[in-house]
Parts: sequence; C-alpha cells; structure tokens
Amino acid sequence: MDTIFIDTNDKKNKSILVISDDIIFINELKKKVNSNFKLNFFENNKFYLLNSDINSFDVIIFDNSKNDLKKFLDVFKLTKSYNFNIPIILLKEDVSEDDLSLYKIINVYSILKKPINKDFLFNTIELCLNFLDSNKKVQFENGYYFDLTREELFQGKKIIKLTRTEKKLVKLLAENPNSLVTYEEISSIVWKGKVFSIYSLRNVINHLREKTDDTFIRNFSNRGYILNTI
Repeated sequence: MDTIFIDTNDKKNKSILVISDDIIFINELKKKVNSNFKLNFFENNKFYLLNSDINSFDVIIFDNSKNDLKKFLDVFKLTKSYNFNIPIILLKEDVSEDDLSLYKIINVYSILKKPINKDFLFNTIELCLNFLDSNKKVQFENGYYFDLTREELFQGKKIIKLTRTEKKLVKLLAENPNSLVTYEEISSIVWKGKVFSIYSLRNVINHLREKTDDTFIRNFSNRGYILNTI
C-alpha cells in the first residue's frame, strides 16, 4: 500500500481523503474511477503527518475498524490545524455502539457498515458533496459563521447586520479561510475600481470587530487580512 499520495494542487475536481489501513479496501477503491472527484489515501497511524494539508480536502472517508477516531480527534485538537468542518463518512464493522457526542464534534455526515458496496459508497460521497454545495457555511470562534449561500453572518441563530461593503469583505475572507487575502485582492474584489485606501479598509475592519470581536479578522504584516476558522 502507498503510505501517502496527496496532490493538494489539483483543484479541478473535489478532493476526497481516504484514511484506512485496509489494503484490500484501498485497492478496490483505486480500481473505481470517478471523474467527479479525486481520491487521496492515508494510513490511520500517521495522522500527524497530514498537518494543515487536511484542510485541502472536501470530504474524509474514515475507516474506523480499529476505533482510531478518538485518536484522530486528539491529534488535530492538539495541533489546531484541522477545522473539523470537513464532513466525514465513517466506515465501521460494527455500528451498534455509536459515540454520538464524538460524531457531532468530528462532523460525521454518514455511518456505513463494512464491507461496503463501492458504488454505494461513491453515491454517498456524491450526496455529501451536493449537500455541501447547497449548504456552504464557514465557522469561526465564539459561535460565528458565514453562510456563503445566503451571504449572511450569524452568531448562533442571530444574524449580524452588515453593510454592503462589510458583507463583501467577509464573504471574500470566508471564501479563503485561514489564508492571507492581500490589500490588492480586497481592493479589486470588494471596492471594484472605486476609490480605495488602507484607511477606509481599516475603518470597515474596525466596524466588523465592533459587531463581532477583536480576533474575528487578523491583520497580517500590513499585507492584508486573514479570517481564522476553527
């Protein structure tokens, strides 16, 4: 079995991370070609090597035959590199004893019993991806999240009222979570050729922080801003 092969630069298709030590299962998946998404494979006992690369994937297929899900959670809680918003399709040999509290934290989308029909698994992946496309939410600390479909900022069920410019800025940052968005990008996309200055941008940022909190949006070396997700 390949220890790891991950190509996070391929953005043409949705990217699926398969975490499993089951060589037979892995080889069967490799034989199934699906043009709608790209499969990437990783061994269960090397979670820490994924680091921040894990956030490049759209869905995770987690083979929990060895009950490693808690270990997976603990590794990424410690490193804080995984945002836990990526949906997980969990594979188990026994689904009778379920830790629902753990599944909620880890964002389990579906639980499937092994051995599993590969066509059924791929159909489940497709359904999960379709669900994501129609329910795009980026979650932040203290209960804040931005609904990309509705283009609204929430804290819990409460809508945070934003001006048109504030909303455009939060949307741009939410579409690039944990990544630097430069002043040039903000000027081009949010201001769209209108008169732009660092002072006007900082004024918008200050108003957003007043409506949320000081850590909501972080400045990066006077080059731009980063919106941190959890």
